[in-house]
Amino acid sequence: MYTEKLLADMGIELAPVCRKGNAVVPIRRYKDLLFISGHGPTDPEGKPLMQGCVGEDLTQEQGFEAARLCAISMLRTLKDYLGDLDRIVEWIKVLGLVNSGGDFWAMPATINGFSNVIVSVYGERGRHARAAMGSANHESQYPVVVDAVVRIRD
Repeated sequence: MYTEKLLADMGIELAPVCRKGNAVVPIRRYKDLLFISGHGPTDPEGKPLMQGCVGEDLTQEQGFEAARLCAISMLRTLKDYLGDLDRIVEWIKVLGLVNSGGDFWAMPATINGFSNVIVSVYGERGRHARAAMGSANHESQYPVVVDAVVRIRD
């Protein structure tokens, strides 16, 4: 439970996940890999904490915070699935989509909000390959959506 202690030291508490029925699963496992569905900045009930278009409704700093909240949401899902976040061996790949408009082009800097949380918690094991792209019209008007692939141990 070392990882959860680090999160607590960062002021991050992982509340239990609300398990509403859905056709899409939050995580699909293949051997020692977990493919994690896109996570927006949500509370434990799955309700949006932030909404809007970065570069129009929200600043880049607010987009960064939305990405940070995506990391917390994803860690909450992983904790629910794995029981122990220390089972994560390494973060392999992250895709960050920024609902962006106007002349906004700082997608990588925005997704750093997600990556910084993961690297702060997992250190070298948290360093990951990543794509950060602009997109439009996210579900629930999320400013940021992030999916990932992680490797775990049994």
